Amino acid sequence: MADFGEAESSGHIGSPFRDAFPHWQDFRQMIESGAPYQEFDVRRALQQVLMSDLAHRLTIDAEHSWLLIGSLALPTRPAADVSWPDDFRVPEISDIPQPYVMPRSAFDLDLSATAVTDSDPVVAASRYREVVEGAVRRVGAPPDHTGTPHGIGLGGLVRYTVGELNIFPNGQVMGIVTAQPVDPRYGPRRTPPVDDPIPIEIDIKPPAKVAVTGGPDRAQRPVTAIDIPGFTPFQPLLNPVVNQLADKLVLLTGKPRGLRKTPTGPWHRYKDVYDAYFILKTCHIDADQMREAVDNNWNLAAMGMERIPVPYRFYGQDDGGTEPRVPWKEGLDALQRGSPQLERYPGWDEMRGTLSQFVDGLASTSSGSSWTPGEGWQLQPPRSCPPT
Repeated sequence: MADFGEAESSGHIGSPFRDAFPHWQDFRQMIESGAPYQEFDVRRALQQVLMSDLAHRLTIDAEHSWLLIGSLALPTRPAADVSWPDDFRVPEISDIPQPYVMPRSAFDLDLSATAVTDSDPVVAASRYREVVEGAVRRVGAPPDHTGTPHGIGLGGLVRYTVGELNIFPNGQVMGIVTAQPVDPRYGPRRTPPVDDPIPIEIDIKPPAKVAVTGGPDRAQRPVTAIDIPGFTPFQPLLNPVVNQLADKLVLLTGKPRGLRKTPTGPWHRYKDVYDAYFILKTCHIDADQMREAVDNNWNLAAMGMERIPVPYRFYGQDDGGTEPRVPWKEGLDALQRGSPQLERYPGWDEMRGTLSQFVDGLASTSSGSSWTPGEGWQLQPPRSCPPT
């Protein structure tokens, strides 16, 4: 295999990887053999590896204090000693841990560089855009780029390219990074495509949109489910579980920006119901930190709300109200049909009941309590998703 040393600057890929996978097809065959299930298939496994490789490269500058903040973090959250619920597993799968199997599949990479800020919001936004866009452009080459090592990743097996980025006034950067599998035999300057390109959505939010309650969480396992020789797993610090859960619980109660019509009626964030249920099913949650995370969630002001509703209710869940009715059951069922592992989740009524039990109990449970999966609120310290 040609020398890709000059194209590999992040240090997470070593010679055992290049020895094991001299060609893209060698790598893909290994992924195919390790992910033969409908609940955890090749597409899902490939995305995990490529997003991990891309994240290693984006977050190489540790002084920016990068956090993984999106649903890609869900498999990394349950504690290693968690007693996995029998009714929340795919019993046919024993070689991939259930924390990787059961979450909703995540195909976007959500990050935040929480140390890049300033007391002046205008300066903070400018600095953030400069740092984040610079990191993305450093990792990804322009579309149709050839002739230099720019964008080479995964040990020489792909070239990352990035075109236009959506950059918001607060500095948030969103866009698509495309991983194009290439032939590495000729070196990084001449890389013919050998397979279909794989898009990776990126969303890199500024600190103003990422509240950190009680300090970051430490990932309990790597993002990738499959062990790969010579590939250092990506096991980052995480946005605290209470903040991720607060985002979802708050957003489900208000009219989302961009509410749009579908053939069955208004569309909402159905995915957040599955994600929130996964967290409540597998993580212990500290009540005091959770209250702080909910009360200070920035989405409340953005949606024109002062507090989360108690008793808890989803936006548009009732017929005959002032809100347009949202077809929650139908929307959840449709999402379930596209993700086989979600068939193991209960229906709309039970998931709604679990989320309501959590939020309504949070309003009255004692200080020092924690949520215990399967048992509810109890007066005891949390045992899972620990902070650093």
